[in-house]
Amino acid sequence: MKNIHFKKIILLLLIVVGQQVLAQNKKVKSVSHDALTKAGTYTEYVSKGGATVKVGDSLQISNPSNFERYMYITQNDAYLRADNMNKKLKVKAINVSGDDKKGYTVFFTCKGLGATPVFVRYEDALQTNEIKLLDQDNTNLQE
Repeated sequence: MKNIHFKKIILLLLIVVGQQVLAQNKKVKSVSHDALTKAGTYTEYVSKGGATVKVGDSLQISNPSNFERYMYITQNDAYLRADNMNKKLKVKAINVSGDDKKGYTVFFTCKGLGATPVFVRYEDALQTNEIKLLDQDNTNLQE
């Protein structure tokens, strides 16, 4: 009888420990525009204007800054054309590149315009109204 209880306790412990081992803790790596000190990949970005952008958030392509194309939105190593106006992008990764000497730039890797990713130089695109950050209801957070 004791052997059966012992086996049940061992089995219960294995299940609990197994769940803890297999559970993945999603860590939030946040970076602020005012505190860009190293290159890397992040899950959250606090912009110059104070808005928080997270992986999974939506952006809407707005007006091209050069009439025919966007200066800060690229796909396939080419500037995005103006016929993509009002389309939505989903942020897949937040990347910071650069160094202390030249400064740091925040790039978003986005999905939404076919199989190849779209890269957005966020602060510049936001400042020139090439992009707008949307909330979950797809209404504007920033203008």
